[in-house]
Amino acid sequence: MKRIGKKENFKKGFCVLLLASALFCSNLSVTANTDMERSTQDIQIDKSPYVPSESLGFVEGYNVLLDEDFTDGNMPPTGDWGSWELDQTNPNETWYIDTSFPHSEPNCATVHRGGSIELQDEWLITPSLDFGEYTEIYLRFWWYAEYYVSAHMDYIDLNVSVSTDGGSTWTLIWTEDDIVDVFPTWEWIEVDDPIDLSDYAGEPDVKIGFQYYSNSLEEAEYQEFSIDDIIVYIPDTELFECSIGGPYEWWWPMQYEYDPPGVRFHGGASPPGARYQWLWDFGDGNTSTSQYFPIHFYSTADTFTVSLTVRDNNSDPPRVAFNQTTVTLFLMEPPEIDIIIQKPSIGIKAEINNPGERNASYVNWTMVVHWGPRQIFENRVANDTIERIAPGTSEEICSGLYFFGFGRIRIVIAAEPENMPGVIKHFDAVKIGPLIFGPLIFDAQ
Repeated sequence: MKRIGKKENFKKGFCVLLLASALFCSNLSVTANTDMERSTQDIQIDKSPYVPSESLGFVEGYNVLLDEDFTDGNMPPTGDWGSWELDQTNPNETWYIDTSFPHSEPNCATVHRGGSIELQDEWLITPSLDFGEYTEIYLRFWWYAEYYVSAHMDYIDLNVSVSTDGGSTWTLIWTEDDIVDVFPTWEWIEVDDPIDLSDYAGEPDVKIGFQYYSNSLEEAEYQEFSIDDIIVYIPDTELFECSIGGPYEWWWPMQYEYDPPGVRFHGGASPPGARYQWLWDFGDGNTSTSQYFPIHFYSTADTFTVSLTVRDNNSDPPRVAFNQTTVTLFLMEPPEIDIIIQKPSIGIKAEINNPGERNASYVNWTMVVHWGPRQIFENRVANDTIERIAPGTSEEICSGLYFFGFGRIRIVIAAEPENMPGVIKHFDAVKIGPLIFGPLIFDAQ
């Protein structure tokens, strides 16, 4: 509870600070401010945002050699991959199982200085891994820290090292000090690119050590690191892929047009399998294990990196597919899409035009024909979904050549994108056999 309260209070304080600044201090300078009063989050405001690079090594499927999400609740972890090790300098403040804010439920691994005044040099070490049969090996994981104390002031370090002699000697392969951009405070971050372990291909006894180091008492409350969802993997030798859809662009208020409200995502895996495990990461600290079509509400308008991981535990070693895309929530209302009907035509032919600057995605469209006395008879003659209509382009839609109706008919065409306002248009026309003459537009909604 202490840790949750700390982080929530810190975030709330930051939000209040920003709001007060926007309302009262936009044109003023601060005349009195001590080092103790300075918010660590202010560092982020003045610098370029952290933008992760595209993780090309994750896009294809892969086979898992080690997978640790700390689900078993043991520290050090034990399980199918073997037993981990702890190398402790300060047993009172070392790695522990953390349930307060994991990347994936229910646990992650954390080190926190807290009230300790001793040196912390705390190692969490994987079981021995055999790379003897492989030529390409990669490591990925998620981590979580406070920017100011870890990167800006360098009060603490998180290092990742490799040993090939049982842990006697170690080679540094990654450190958070290598990140030059400002990263988000108290948000889970995926290591930018897969860490290439191919230099250790052929080695029969490889261990990977996650080291937390602190010899400073400054900002002790915020001296903390967490890690989660550690995977060592090799490229998949058989086709196993997942699709995340996208990139997605949503007019932010459109989330409220649905029940439950939120952005609709569309995923899939190939070959399909009923017993796959799914993990969606929405890029804002929230995840879902929904299989194909999760729904997530975004409270802010921004661009987020979304990832999908699909795991097949039926293979040995387990196969995993990974895919990434982006979702952009924007506030300016886009122009309505337009429907232009062709005349004359065999059957009904029309175009859905997107005049805006954003993708119209998952456009559900229908054609309904009314005929007879006072147009009391009704027939849906066509419907489908267009996955995406790019900005400034059109997509043709059409009915079958023959459908019931003769003489004067009324055509109603609706086009409803998931992500922006749709349109319904009504047309008058004359039908003779398969031919459609006219139409004259008489009403548009």
